[in-house]
Amino acid sequence: SKNEDGYPYFGSVPSAMHTLLIKGTLLDGPGAVVKQLGNESYLFAALFYVFILLAALTVMNMLIGVLCEVVSAVAATEKESLTVSFLSGQLQAVMKTAGGFDQDNDGLISKQEFSTLLEYPVACFALK
Repeated sequence: SKNEDGYPYFGSVPSAMHTLLIKGTLLDGPGAVVKQLGNESYLFAALFYVFILLAALTVMNMLIGVLCEVVSAVAATEKESLTVSFLSGQLQAVMKTAGGFDQDNDGLISKQEFSTLLEYPVACFALK
């Protein structure tokens, strides 16, 4: 019947879903729903509180997962950037100290220059 306390919130499946989403998950004024459910039965109010708790934990865990994924991606990008920077610095230092490796003096290393560079133990040690 339409005169029951919970009818406006749980009278049909779509209205129940709407109530659970808006009032239970997004917490847009759940007090009125809890009061009406408590008037009907304390068990209904307790179940609604359990739903609110589980919905909040689910949303919190999802947000924590997204945050961890973003932090992990940023850390991987930073690690790769530091590795490339370190390797570039090591190559430049070896090429300047050993001398003669940059045969065309362009500041870049060709395949042939790199092969020559790998023949020296000091260069191999610096690149480890």
